[in-house]
Amino acid sequence: MSELEKAAAQVAAQLVSCATEAGVTVATAESCTAGMVASTIAGIPGASEVLRGGAVTYVDDIKHKVLGVRQETLDTVGAVSHDCACQMAAGARALFETDCAVSVTGFAGPGGGTAEEPVGTVYLGIATPEGVRAERCHFEGDRTAVRETACLRACELLLEAAQKIRTERAA
Repeated sequence: MSELEKAAAQVAAQLVSCATEAGVTVATAESCTAGMVASTIAGIPGASEVLRGGAVTYVDDIKHKVLGVRQETLDTVGAVSHDCACQMAAGARALFETDCAVSVTGFAGPGGGTAEEPVGTVYLGIATPEGVRAERCHFEGDRTAVRETACLRACELLLEAAQKIRTERAA
């Protein structure tokens, strides 16, 4: 197991603990990570209390049909974009009826990037009761490193969301 995988598993363990304590449910919508985030969370004992599901939407057609990503978004700004990441996260939250959902879409490499969005560019979306947002990241390394780093960041986003919901519910 790589150091990135270990780090993601540690964050996923914190997520499962926090979300279980707060009664928070989570879901994933993944493209370039192809289920890695959901699998990392599912690898933690007790994950079934919080993880309701994940959608691997590797191609645009499935992003549209399963998650409700607007065809206009896919046709104009593309799948590797802020808008697509937001729509994927919102779609997963609605589909799986969860408190929060994370999405991952990007260019893991070795090909597929552009001058504006080079290989290693990943957009991660997070949908919570407060709304939806996305962040653009650029991860270094080969295909595996990009995917593993994206998985780690996705788990971190879910943990941050679960902690915030826990705090709000306790207030």
